[in-house]
Amino acid sequence: MGEVKTEPVSSVLVDSIVGESAPAGAIKFYETADHKPAGFDFQCPCGCRSVGGVTVAGPGAWTWNGSRDKPTVRASVLLHNPDMSSHWHGYLTDGVWESC
Repeated sequence: MGEVKTEPVSSVLVDSIVGESAPAGAIKFYETADHKPAGFDFQCPCGCRSVGGVTVAGPGAWTWNGSRDKPTVRASVLLHNPDMSSHWHGYLTDGVWESC
């Protein structure tokens, strides 16, 4: 299976990243024990219902602009297929997912 390309998809903050109500590109932040943002889980922007994660604090964290409503992270975000080939690869900029 090849890498999926999408049109730009807006991220939406949700209370739960699982289930039918979470749209493609949805984001659910999680926090450290002292209630600081640690990262977020997200629905694949292509709509396949795969879930990925981005760490925004600690070792190996992405650079994050600090916004929950319109997050920007760097480096790029990559989701894998079960065989570890690339599924979706792109950027989250000002709350919009864009394929590479």
